[in-house]
Amino acid sequence: MDRTRDGALIPATPSPRVRNVFAAMVAGRMRRKFHAVRLARGSRDALSSVDSGERPALVVMNHVSWWDPIVLIVASREFFPSRPPYGPIDRNELQRFAIFKKVGLFGVDPDDPATLEAMRAYLVDEVTRAPRLALCVTPQGKFSDVRDEIVVRPGAAAMAAALKVDRAVAIAVEYAFWVDQKPEVFVRAESIDCAEGGTLAWQKRIVTAMRANQAALAELVRARSAAAFEPFSPSFRPKGSGTNPVYDLWLRMTGRRGGELGEAREKRGAHDAR
Repeated sequence: MDRTRDGALIPATPSPRVRNVFAAMVAGRMRRKFHAVRLARGSRDALSSVDSGERPALVVMNHVSWWDPIVLIVASREFFPSRPPYGPIDRNELQRFAIFKKVGLFGVDPDDPATLEAMRAYLVDEVTRAPRLALCVTPQGKFSDVRDEIVVRPGAAAMAAALKVDRAVAIAVEYAFWVDQKPEVFVRAESIDCAEGGTLAWQKRIVTAMRANQAALAELVRARSAAAFEPFSPSFRPKGSGTNPVYDLWLRMTGRRGGELGEAREKRGAHDAR
């Protein structure tokens, strides 16, 4: 089967070994670049549930940053390692960075009308070799601000219907500065009902879940309450204070280090000092 006819799709060439090495590498990069990666409480069960099931799974995430695919790769390794991840990427980028094919990315032209059918045929074919693959998608199709209402392209819904997925989850991600020099990553997850249905039914479920999830995460980030989150994994715990010492002294002198976040940092510092 020629899955690249008309230039519609470049297939992935997955390698578990390369994927694991790549995931470990980008996780290390995240630890260096961010003060912490925080997971909203209640999200762990939704993410871990993706690792069960016998048919393909769908993972959708909002698209706000260059870091989004890396968050998906790290989430895949952490929460649903038994499922080989697959995901679409602009074919021009895949031609520049061919190693992504071994991670599980396949190349598409998002503006080509033939892409949707080529992707459906490709994934249906891939399921014969990887029946429990996890299709990881940012269905907005472009970078969008978290303050904008999510608009979702129909591709993810069409694939969910075609593959008859038995697990689906919406992931919301946001990047923000709290009180440290480095930014932090905030993640929230919500399961999506996998009842039978066609593209229209799936589209409604995906849009509803993604919008609600992004809004809920935004409220948690605005509240700046560390208690509402837990570490994404043990290796992503906040590591001390990255605050400028002069600024930190100013906050303490003016009594502006209070609140739940300040208390959490003080408790963490006391624990680290033991």
